[in-house]
Amino acid sequence: MKIAVIGLGDIATKAYLPLLSRMAGLELVLCTRNPEKLAKVAEEYRIAQTCCDYRELVDMNLDGVMIHTGSETHAAIASYFLERGIPVFVDKPATLSLADYQKLHDLSEQHSVPLFVGFNRRYIPLWRDLIKREDLLTLSWHKHRFNLPGDPQDYVFDDMIHVIDSLNVQGKLDQQDVQISVQRQGGKISMINLSWEEDGRLYNGQMNRLFGKTCESVSMSFENEACHFNGFLRGEKFEHGKTEVIELADWTDTLASKGFKDMLEDWVNTLKTGWMDEQVKQRNLSTHAFCDSLVKAIR
Repeated sequence: MKIAVIGLGDIATKAYLPLLSRMAGLELVLCTRNPEKLAKVAEEYRIAQTCCDYRELVDMNLDGVMIHTGSETHAAIASYFLERGIPVFVDKPATLSLADYQKLHDLSEQHSVPLFVGFNRRYIPLWRDLIKREDLLTLSWHKHRFNLPGDPQDYVFDDMIHVIDSLNVQGKLDQQDVQISVQRQGGKISMINLSWEEDGRLYNGQMNRLFGKTCESVSMSFENEACHFNGFLRGEKFEHGKTEVIELADWTDTLASKGFKDMLEDWVNTLKTGWMDEQVKQRNLSTHAFCDSLVKAIR
């Protein structure tokens, strides 16, 4: 199976290529506008086929492309390949507006070609199964940064989208009555808090970019049971008045603990089958729709 990797920034070289290069049955092609970077990465991973213009890739008999360029370029590059019937993996956010995402979604449907969006937090092994439990009562997801207020679009689409999509478990967030609280520093957004009720469950999401440190926490509760995680490796379960430690094995790879390994396996399986779950498609659309409406609401 032949996959092109477009864009060789940190996300591609630190998260994706280390995993892709170890997956059996994959032939990789590299593409970036920087010839020096292209030569260096190709040599490091012993990849023979490269190019500096993504449009050259259509003649290389590809099974799929992965887009890791700047967010503002995603829509144009993804459209180019979807229109030619080539499956696309694109980093989140797939686009910076709902209108652009709707176009990609429609192209994917018209050409029956998968459009896979890289939300690695959907695959976190430590709590992935817990969030799917039918008896879930509350889910809270907080992701904070130190001294980094931002403009609405960058704040929401490039950062808080992690929190938004992680809470959008049923893929219906854009249809919910969400209570939105915002704090500002000057003309910048410093904190956004979201809360809503959906199907009898309570959801809360928050990003504070004037926090004391960069950190992320996830909490969930069930009847007389709760779990709390301050990272991807370890957490605690509270039940019957007792505390139980939940943790991954010591040898667990960092990229596996952050969901990248399982996400890439899902992507490769999608290429093999040519099929994506309808709920996943709806979740992708719903997340981008809500981000778009949130940006408009806080401007």
